[in-house]
Amino acid sequence: MKVFLDSNIFIEFSKNMPKAVMLVKELFKNLDVEIFINDVVYSEVSFIFIRVHSEKSYFELKKNKKVVIKAGQAFLNKLFPMLKLVKFLEIKENIINLANNYIVTYGLLPNDALILATCKHYGINYLISLDEDFRDACEKEKITFISSIDTLKKNREI
Repeated sequence: MKVFLDSNIFIEFSKNMPKAVMLVKELFKNLDVEIFINDVVYSEVSFIFIRVHSEKSYFELKKNKKVVIKAGQAFLNKLFPMLKLVKFLEIKENIINLANNYIVTYGLLPNDALILATCKHYGINYLISLDEDFRDACEKEKITFISSIDTLKKNREI
């Protein structure tokens, strides 16, 4: 089973959100699952972690490199080790073109469109996210949207 993890899974896992914790534990305990992300997910996870950990806005962070360094170190210690366990997929030009199509077809924001386009390009049939914005687009693109432990377990049995 090949799955793509959206950034909100990592972010909510780091906050101990039960739904995300259950999904991550189920995914990482089984060897028959290949887990993928792309650089969009890395960027979102690292930035949001740094912003939340530092309790600073984007503009405050831009002006205070020491705060970024401290929060960045916390990211490397706490969350990056989990990101290193998954496989990174490269975003190529045709993925960008497909993402542009998803923006105007499904109304997805650019990062979400890049995530869905990455799944489509690499033939990943499962997108795990807590973001319901994906549901309709995934269905139309024949990618299974998983947002709960029950849905994950049900699809593992197929």
